Amino acid sequence: MAKKKREEGKGDEGKGGKELKIITYHVVTRDKVMANERQVSILYLVDRFGPLHEKTLMDLVKNIQDLGYDLGYKFTMIGKYPYSPELRNDLTALMYVGFVETEPGMFRKLRTTSDGKDALEKANVPPGLVEVVNKNFETLRNTASIIDGELDLEIRKRFSALKRPRRRGIF
Repeated sequence: MAKKKREEGKGDEGKGGKELKIITYHVVTRDKVMANERQVSILYLVDRFGPLHEKTLMDLVKNIQDLGYDLGYKFTMIGKYPYSPELRNDLTALMYVGFVETEPGMFRKLRTTSDGKDALEKANVPPGLVEVVNKNFETLRNTASIIDGELDLEIRKRFSALKRPRRRGIF
């Protein structure tokens, strides 16, 4: 954690004194990401199943946890998709250090960068996760493909609706 100091004038009090405020925020580095087992696991999953939508990744992680390998994420259902703020934070950290990126274009799917692939070669991916993924790969991949396809279709519909000119008049 890094600390940042900021001075502010007191303004209305007329004493001319300054107040010191300390603001704390987390610093994300590549070394910290590589030391975090959950983040390495997410990097592995994005590399193995990507490119994929964030919602697809959330569902994939939930399915892996349902199969018995606990990554430590808690999920709530938003609509028909599971969501975990902790997983979202870990994904943000991976994107921040440049291990994961979104594809350009309208689909914006997650994919591993070349730096992420290099880091993954040096990383210690939990063997239990690799075992569960290898044992259930076809089922997990098929489920992820279906969700990704549904999301692609939804995005296409929204995009084409935006491009269509609105009709005026009675008809």
